[in-house]
Amino acid sequence: MTAMPLEQLVEALRGGVISLLSDGAAAEWRVTGAELLDHPEALATTAPGHLLLGVGLDIADRDALGAALRTAADRSCALAVKCPTPPPPEVSAQVATTGVPVLAVDPRVPWTRVQRLVTTILAARRAVTEPGGGGTTGGDLFSLANAVAGIVGGAVAIMDTQQVVVAYSNLPDQPIDETRRRGILGRRVPEDALADHLNREVWVSDTVVRQHRPGDLPRTAVVIRAGEDVLGSLWVAFPDEAAAAGCGPALQEAARVAALHMLALRRQVDAEQESRDRALRHALEGRSGQGDPPGGVRLPAVLVGLAEAAQERADEESWEAGTAARRRAALLRALDLAVLDGRSLGYEPAAALLGDRVYVLLPAAGSGTVSTGVLLDHLLDRARHSLHRSFTAVDSPTVETTSALLAARRDIDAALDHLRERRAGPGAYHAEDLRPELVLRRLVGAVREDAELRTGNAERLRAHDAEHSTDYCATLLTYLRHFGDVAAASGELHIHQNTLRLRLRRAEELFDVALADPTRRLLLTLELTALTGLSEPPARG
Repeated sequence: MTAMPLEQLVEALRGGVISLLSDGAAAEWRVTGAELLDHPEALATTAPGHLLLGVGLDIADRDALGAALRTAADRSCALAVKCPTPPPPEVSAQVATTGVPVLAVDPRVPWTRVQRLVTTILAARRAVTEPGGGGTTGGDLFSLANAVAGIVGGAVAIMDTQQVVVAYSNLPDQPIDETRRRGILGRRVPEDALADHLNREVWVSDTVVRQHRPGDLPRTAVVIRAGEDVLGSLWVAFPDEAAAAGCGPALQEAARVAALHMLALRRQVDAEQESRDRALRHALEGRSGQGDPPGGVRLPAVLVGLAEAAQERADEESWEAGTAARRRAALLRALDLAVLDGRSLGYEPAAALLGDRVYVLLPAAGSGTVSTGVLLDHLLDRARHSLHRSFTAVDSPTVETTSALLAARRDIDAALDHLRERRAGPGAYHAEDLRPELVLRRLVGAVREDAELRTGNAERLRAHDAEHSTDYCATLLTYLRHFGDVAAASGELHIHQNTLRLRLRRAEELFDVALADPTRRLLLTLELTALTGLSEPPARG
């Protein structure tokens, strides 16, 4: 059975509920439970270490108090009595001689509430200190929420720092309002209640803070901390303002217990996240790891690739020392932000940083209430405001196999390269929307790498331009891209239409360019694109 040092129990119940009247060498006393002093049958079997609640005991009756002190001493128990503070001198003198620790309970606090507080605090401590307690789960937080709700008479909700509802009480006849209902259904703080939830008064306070949002039930809130680390918050909705009175000590102790649970949950979540990230990294590299979770990555899923926007990179290229380190630091922050944003919106993402790209896998099964597009817009907006960086994101269609995942990465890489070359604006893009351009990019790349796929006309044109300072390559490629529209091509080249026509005739004469032949036109277009490296106008995000 878990025993709690009496000093810790008193500390947990301070704030107008219980104070120490006589320590009786309190540092050596440990409490294992609570029992009623006026229950003879229960007292007969009470084990040492209990806190005896002096129900019906009048401390002004010296004989009755003496009998209660002897009972506590005989059973090696502590005693709690209803007593004002400071106590009458004669009472202090009487209890000081016995060596029994005596706690003074505020006369206004019902004994039933004291018993519930003590048993709940001991039960919560047992959950995190006995064998198996270290592996706490979300279920422990739900049990804690119900226990606290039973003690204070309100409806409890526990949120993490991403405003996600991680646990809530579900006792019968709880007070509820529309904000609580929507928060539980959506598993996060409703948008219109965020301002109140993030109220600075709540998050900088070390005590319980009262809040009453118009149209809602009154609430009390306390921040859940582990040292200086903020883990979340605990909120209680009450039927009225009066019901919230006197709940501070219980809520502060509940926050301390919740911190233990949330730290354990964080360790568990971090371990699971690390496992998912490792599996994704191995899958994207085309290898499997022994430490990967069963089945590897979770599929079906959507793969997202993130890279710094073209302008962001161009601006940073001009910096001297530390460019690579700054860029990697920014990408690591973007990776963390992507994971946090994904979690907060209901996904269980996996993420990996490979080269200068961040890849995020968003499993389709059990995904959040928002679409991938909404998540990406939200992520890019947060990155812009919190990281002061702009990113380009490309998502894949849903993939169902690891081979499809590898293909999706190739498409995303090609799309990000293509968008960077075009100096596309930051924003979210779909790989499927860019497929025609990606196919052309691959064709052009193949033509550039393999001389057997070229007729040689483009090389001759380029050599002539270099030797004679002419512009046949640019003229022909612009004309071909405008499908023979002389007016449009001459306008882009800023030359007269007759000048364009003259150049086309000369090209046909000098280089045997057959512009009337569809096959030769296609081949010339590919060759000129491959060899000149001319790109299309920039895209818009």
